Amino acid sequence: MTARTVDAAPLAGGWVNFDTTATGIHLVDAVVDGSRLMLRITERGEADASQETPVPPVTPVTGAALPAVPLADDMDASEAVAFLAEGPLGSRQVILSGYLNRGLLTIDVHTVHAVDPRIPNVMYRAHFYRSEGAVLP
Repeated sequence: MTARTVDAAPLAGGWVNFDTTATGIHLVDAVVDGSRLMLRITERGEADASQETPVPPVTPVTGAALPAVPLADDMDASEAVAFLAEGPLGSRQVILSGYLNRGLLTIDVHTVHAVDPRIPNVMYRAHFYRSEGAVLP
């Protein structure tokens, strides 16, 4: 039996978080590398509480590239509509489950702080649009 490959190209490109004030994942750069999908994640840092501006300044944090498994929505489909990625992001271990919906990318982010057990595990959902033509900060 020949293994079927899933074309990750529909997921490739730059993705920007709709929520411009949220901490967490701000940018996702998805690149197809052979048959693999690689995700380069840029997060917004924590807001500086000493600032009295409506939008708190943040320090971007770029994490290591994470390999992702492209997923199709049907056994006979050849194009990816989703991905699953797992690995380190800063001091946390993350599981990212992303999927396309009407041209937008939604990512469910699950984090575990293995280094400091006092920090609770967190799950959040973020929505992204393609950066092509977008004005980035």
